[in-house]
Parts: sequence; structure tokens; C-alpha cells
Amino acid sequence: MAKGRTRSSHPTATACAEYSFRQRFRVPPEPAFRWCVEYEPYDARHSGGHGSRKVTWVGPRTVLLDDVFPGPGGKRVRKVKVVQVYPEDRSWVSTHIVGPNRHSQFRYRIVPDGKHGSALVFEGRDLRWQGRPLTPAAERNLSERLRKEDAELWVWLASLMERDLLER
Repeated sequence: MAKGRTRSSHPTATACAEYSFRQRFRVPPEPAFRWCVEYEPYDARHSGGHGSRKVTWVGPRTVLLDDVFPGPGGKRVRKVKVVQVYPEDRSWVSTHIVGPNRHSQFRYRIVPDGKHGSALVFEGRDLRWQGRPLTPAAERNLSERLRKEDAELWVWLASLMERDLLER
């Protein structure tokens, strides 16, 4: 049997980090949702990266995001995600289909929070495919690190959103 494969010949992830958080916005739910799903090529810079993004809408509620950015050791990393947008409940799901985190999935939902605000409810399942399988303790540490990194990113994105939408 090939290394890293189960008897059914499917690859086995070496780690599965599950995590969640909530980020408040000083913006009502509808404009917050629209801001979040208005994908454009320059979005990679908004997430703190120095890469590029190709955006291809393949249906009215389905978009492919093809991101390329510098990774460890100066190597270029490519991630392709299919994003399904669900306007009826102000949510979207991003599934990695190419890259080091393939099959990872992230769920986002914008909910009302107070009279004029909203909040992002985030749930992530990050799969890792390289290296040795992580111990349960190492997997918990990875989950906490990813939760912290993504929550910090959304604090920054919240400030951009509020600047864009409240200064109009």
C-alpha cells in the first residue's frame, strides 16, 4: 500500500484543525455580507498578503478564487478555492480544491448583532497533508494558532469594512 493512503486508496490527512470565532462589525448585516462576498483580484492584498488573486464567477452564486502568494523559503504557494454563496442566510462556504490545504472547508455567516451592527460567525476545518500525523496535543495547538491568526485577520478586515461602509 502506498504511503499516506488508506485501504480505500484515499489519502489521509496528517492533521485536522477545527476552530471557530466571532467578529463584530459596526455595520448592519446586509451591507456587511455584500462587502464580504464582493470578490476582486486585489483581495489578496486586503488579507495582508503580497500575492495575486484570479476571480472567476462560474455561476450566479459560485466563484473560484485562484490565489498565488509567497510561502516559506520563498517558494510560491497556490491555493484554489470554490466558494458557494448563500445570500438568503448571508453565508458562504469556501472549500480548498488545490494547494497544501486541499479539502479544507470554512463556513462564514453574517448575523445581526445589536440595533445597527452585525457579526461574522466563522467555523473552520483545516486539513494538512504533509509531514507526520500530529499528536492530539499538537493538533489542539494548531487549532488554537489558526483560530488566533484568522481572528486577528478578521479584526483587521472589520476595520477595512467599517472604513469603506461607514465613511460613505
